[in-house]
Amino acid sequence: MINRIIKTLSNNSPCKFELVEHEAEQFSFYRATSPDYQRFLVVVQVAKLMKPSELNQWVLANTPDELRESPAFAKNTDVLVLFKLDRLTDIVGYESEVFSLEEDGYSFKKHVLYYSQGELALLNDMDVNSISNLIKDQSKFSLYKKSPLAESEYGIASRIFIKLPFLSVPVDESELDDPCQLADDYLKKIGLLSISNEFETLISSNGNNYKAIVEGYIRGKMANSQAED
Repeated sequence: MINRIIKTLSNNSPCKFELVEHEAEQFSFYRATSPDYQRFLVVVQVAKLMKPSELNQWVLANTPDELRESPAFAKNTDVLVLFKLDRLTDIVGYESEVFSLEEDGYSFKKHVLYYSQGELALLNDMDVNSISNLIKDQSKFSLYKKSPLAESEYGIASRIFIKLPFLSVPVDESELDDPCQLADDYLKKIGLLSISNEFETLISSNGNNYKAIVEGYIRGKMANSQAED
């Protein structure tokens, strides 16, 4: 199921990845078909995490010749490591190994997508196209934020988007409030709107001559003070 999700999301991404035929059972190789991208993706299923150098060699040894011979393959390839856990909380014991792989700058950019057997069961009940909508669900995000190591649909869905760097997190467009109106409302609330309006009038009459603006404002205040006396 998780490979099917990755295939669908990769194909629908701006890169428009397509699967490349190969013989290595534990690997899936993709190349971008969009003319705007020269990029590759390797998805590999591992039973245990290995050293970065070992992973690099293993990937290269199983890469189809048509990809290995491409000058861009080594520098423009993301390797997604699929690592299944018995329980999601087990990831705590692998944090240093995950960090070692993802921070290694040699040969490929590597990303470890870990998940539990329980999360796989949750994915089986999901439609691939609904994952994008799930990411935007604020109520599920709030629950996830409180317990990030609890097995949930939101947890595995967000991890997929994080570990596939060519995906954009979906957002709903909304109309923003007018920032000028927000500023005026705040100034009015704290009793400074009249002063702001005075400065705007001075700026309109004096342009960028800020010295004249300040002097004019002070003269006005002094005149008002003398009149009151």
